[in-house]
Amino acid sequence: MRPNSIRLNNGFTLIEILITLSLAGIVISIVLSLLITNIRMFHKTDKDIELQQQGQFIIGFLEEKILESDKIVYLENMDNELKHDTNEKLNVKKIIFKNSPSAKDQGYIFYLSKDLNANTYNLKYGKGLSGAATVEVGNYIEKIQIEPIPLNSKYTEAKGITIILYFNIDEQKKSFTTQLCFRNSQRRY
Repeated sequence: MRPNSIRLNNGFTLIEILITLSLAGIVISIVLSLLITNIRMFHKTDKDIELQQQGQFIIGFLEEKILESDKIVYLENMDNELKHDTNEKLNVKKIIFKNSPSAKDQGYIFYLSKDLNANTYNLKYGKGLSGAATVEVGNYIEKIQIEPIPLNSKYTEAKGITIILYFNIDEQKKSFTTQLCFRNSQRRY
């Protein structure tokens, strides 16, 4: 044996390093894609839960106040037109419910105000038969549609209303529908 013919194999060849790096890159890309998919699903689920909570809370709050009321005395659509003497299906901007004379509060005001940070509205609430609604009740509202019950009656004469709440968070949408009757109404139908 010649002294120059003995070769020590103490390292990796260039091909072995390239194959190892390629396999590591594939594994890392699979793990990252799974992680990104899970994060997106988490955000979508989080938004869906937020919309569900907003919808349930607002419906419950409206139900409590409407059941205490006698009737609608003021209704303004999104075009700032007064519509309480109609029976049209409307997108509501402001609505005032009147309570019976024996009730603690004269009435309840609900108003949609534009959210400056989003393309949605916030629902605000107040007490009385005039003035402003100042307490924020809910967010992410795209629109609120209502119809009188029965359909052929004017809002001021209706015994209740159908409410459809439309929500939107970052283009994820959800709607809730409920029918509520005025419990304290003294009128006969």
